[in-house]
Amino acid sequence: MNELFASIRADLTDRRLLPLVALVGACLVAAVAYALLGGSGGSGTTGGVSNVPTVTPPAGIAVTGATPEHAVAETTDGFKEQSSGKARNPFDALPGAAAASAASSSSGTGGGSSSSAGGSGESSGSSKESGEGGSSESKGEGNTETKKKPQPPKTVYDVAIEFGTLPPGITPETAQLTPFTKLKLQTPLPNPQTTVIVFRGVTAKGKSASFQLAAPAFPSGTGSCLPSAVQCEVVDLKPGETEQFVLYAADGSSTTYELRVLTIKAEKPAKGNAKSAKAAWAESKAGAALLRRAGLMAMPFLRYSSQPGVLVFASRKAHAARAHGSASRPAR
Repeated sequence: MNELFASIRADLTDRRLLPLVALVGACLVAAVAYALLGGSGGSGTTGGVSNVPTVTPPAGIAVTGATPEHAVAETTDGFKEQSSGKARNPFDALPGAAAASAASSSSGTGGGSSSSAGGSGESSGSSKESGEGGSSESKGEGNTETKKKPQPPKTVYDVAIEFGTLPPGITPETAQLTPFTKLKLQTPLPNPQTTVIVFRGVTAKGKSASFQLAAPAFPSGTGSCLPSAVQCEVVDLKPGETEQFVLYAADGSSTTYELRVLTIKAEKPAKGNAKSAKAAWAESKAGAALLRRAGLMAMPFLRYSSQPGVLVFASRKAHAARAHGSASRPAR
């Protein structure tokens, strides 16, 4: 056995076979190195790939694999799924998507053109209809405005009275009273400093004039008391009627005032003259302030109607009583 090995070594160490021995040794070393380095890496990669499930890309979009020169990352930052290569913008179209979209758009060009043509026809028809309808509506509105008639001016009433003191020994026929014309609403009589009654307005169709008591006076005459003869707060007088008011002072002295309603004339302001209509029923600021201070501004049984200065009953028609009832008059 030793002789066999000795002969083999002698043959291998022969100078003619020495280059061949060196080549075989280099190949052996290269095989061992490939088995240790390249073989182990390839087997690991193969195992890792086998564990990843296969994903079928959607139809019409070609997905290319990642390469060291152009890595494809589907994350926004591009660092979680790759270790090298150039990051890809996730908002850019994938390779092959542009070609697929171009093909689909070219295939639907004919239908799109027809639909757009139909749409243009419909839009033109709708625009024509809207134009015709709008013109007709505008014409109709114009006709309505031209046919609308202005409302006639409301009737106002001019009340003329005489009011003043009736001195002792002077009869009503010979008394000199102060005339008042075109009375404003809430006019204090005879004046704001010494107020006995306040003009509040007229009743429907100007049949009578209404005066509210602003002092503890006792009325007597041909007028009518509201809401009743016992509780006389407002006195109504028709044209030609008179009423006397007796006012007692703290020392026991008395003053008699007489009221005469001369006329109640209905007037209509000129058309379009709203200023004159407003001035016809203006309100006395002094009288309104006096009524507010005394708490007499509101009358529970009367209210103003839509007609300027016209009073109507608030709830039910109160029964008017003659102001000269003896039950509500002290002996004189």
